[in-house]
Amino acid sequence: MLRLLSRALAPALGVIIAVSSLAPPARAQDDDNALGWMEAPDVTPVGPADRLYGKPGARFSLIVWLDPECPYCKVLGRQPEHVVDSGKDKVNLAVRLYPLPFHGVTAVRASLTALCVADQAGATGYYRFLDDWLDRTASNGRGIGSATGRADPVVALAAAAGARDRQRLAACTRSQATNARLDAEMKAADTAGIEGTPQIALRDNRTGHTITVSGAISEDDMREGIRLLRQADDTQGEPGVPAIATR
Repeated sequence: MLRLLSRALAPALGVIIAVSSLAPPARAQDDDNALGWMEAPDVTPVGPADRLYGKPGARFSLIVWLDPECPYCKVLGRQPEHVVDSGKDKVNLAVRLYPLPFHGVTAVRASLTALCVADQAGATGYYRFLDDWLDRTASNGRGIGSATGRADPVVALAAAAGARDRQRLAACTRSQATNARLDAEMKAADTAGIEGTPQIALRDNRTGHTITVSGAISEDDMREGIRLLRQADDTQGEPGVPAIATR
């Protein structure tokens, strides 16, 4: 846990990005891309290591980097899941973990526990745990409450999400293997250029074309991003079709 925190202390992670403070895109956006979606070629495609919500064969993947203690992730809430639920099997979701250093051990513990819940209860348990955590946390490292006596609210939340083997859960959250899994997920985020949470990417799994935007955007904004990505890929090379901006 400490190793993760020390590695994460890179200066690039020093800011949480909110919708109201999004930096302007590298160049002027076309009217259809008013939110500022940018090309994101270095985002890793959804794969076996991801905890997938939705149909595996969906054309589009919604990828979200989340810190369980990020207040803007709390604002984002279940909206990505709602986009998948209404997407008629055309969209799936992978939430990836990126605990920010200034949220301390609470964010790391929540992230490690989420991975271990998934080991016991699959993707369903993983999303339930994270959703319930975001509902309950006071954010910014304050978490969901402290253990009192034998009652640990984190363990109780994990059990409610399906991780009922407490000994297995404890061993998993303390293991170097789980630490390494989270570390690998964070390094992949660094490679993709992720600097804050939430960060949202959309990938067309037919073409590999991926775009990204920062902040707790709305469901409608995510759907508009899918429309924009579909338009760009289905009309690729046609005259008069604006390109999505590069960084």
